[in-house]
Amino acid sequence: MFRKISLVMLCAMMLAGCAAIPTPSTQSGNLMGKLAYETAPQFTEAELEQLAASQNEFASAIFAHQAEAKQNLVVSPYSLYQALSMLYAGAAGETASEMRLAMRLPWEDARVHRLVNALNQQLLNSAGSESADRQAFELQMTNALWAAQDGTYEQAFLDTLSQNYDTGLKILDFSNASAASNAINAWVSEQTEQKITRLAEPAMFSADTTLALTNAVYFKAAWLYPFSEAATSEAPFTLLSGEQQNVSTMRLSETLKASVTEELTIVQLPYAGGTMVMEILMPHLEIWNSPEGISQLWASGLNFPEMQPANITLSLPKFRIETPIMDMIPALNANGMRLAFTDDADFSGISGDLSLYVSTIAQKAFIDVNEQGTEASAATIAVVRPKSAFGGEPLQITIDRPFIFQIRDTATGTVIFMGIVMQPEA
Repeated sequence: MFRKISLVMLCAMMLAGCAAIPTPSTQSGNLMGKLAYETAPQFTEAELEQLAASQNEFASAIFAHQAEAKQNLVVSPYSLYQALSMLYAGAAGETASEMRLAMRLPWEDARVHRLVNALNQQLLNSAGSESADRQAFELQMTNALWAAQDGTYEQAFLDTLSQNYDTGLKILDFSNASAASNAINAWVSEQTEQKITRLAEPAMFSADTTLALTNAVYFKAAWLYPFSEAATSEAPFTLLSGEQQNVSTMRLSETLKASVTEELTIVQLPYAGGTMVMEILMPHLEIWNSPEGISQLWASGLNFPEMQPANITLSLPKFRIETPIMDMIPALNANGMRLAFTDDADFSGISGDLSLYVSTIAQKAFIDVNEQGTEASAATIAVVRPKSAFGGEPLQITIDRPFIFQIRDTATGTVIFMGIVMQPEA
């Protein structure tokens, strides 16, 4: 159910004092920090706008890096940001400074976690408003923290997670890497309605693994203006090579927000039952073929030309994308987050010492866009171990070449998913 939120992934465990103590190896089940989840965090509209802007700037940078491959893509920068926010709760020194810059955080103090919680609840509340059609709209964000049997963890870190991210802990024997990955994958599959069944791999774990941090986002929504299945037919789609292929193309005549310039076509498709929209952005082929075209396009931080309502006849290919497991560390490195993945990492806020670094941050994502609406999911894993996405004639918009899409909440401006369709594969 879309009310089932907890957000994102990261580390943690319990202890019984301000100092880190070993968790008993016989402990099983879930553990929580001493502080209860804050269901009504305090915030100002200006603070929430700042955080959403920071997340979107981060999303643009991560997307631009991932888009360099010029392949079909779907990614959830929102899920990744949530994971990093929780990991940031345990970072210190230069490691924390790098993470803060990479994440575009405007603050250095604990308000970050309170505001992340507030934004998460805003998204869930808007999705679950009384006016929302719960049959038409579903948004879920869940997390699980998987810890080693004999790990030690700082109480302040655990309390930050339980208070702001509603996190608990599951105990795993990481020395049995296959069993550990199977347990995590079963959880991921359940949280994503079986759309993502494999995120964790045995190679990610070993006997010295300290934590595995998992997040899942699941989104399913019907269009406010559905496409008629009877109108769907084959139509040409031009690839970057100039070759044309016939693809299954949907058609809709409706009043939609759009902007059409020589360089960029944008059209907005609203979903029923909430404030979420899908925005289709189709750059000119010359931008795709320019070495830095897409990076420059996103350098504006999503500040594209203002869209205006117009009578639109839209042609849009159906598409379905499932990514392989994507290593997110190169994109984070490119954005200045480097120390966290080295022997110089400082995650003393997790364990009380300098023994830990992040060995893995990976994501897998899925999206299916058809006549009825959109189903999308993403799952992220981070592994911590010891060192060693009116009027007049109708405006004709035909999406017939590679395009970008994003799923965005119009109430907060937050981007949940982003992606590229280079070659539709519905």
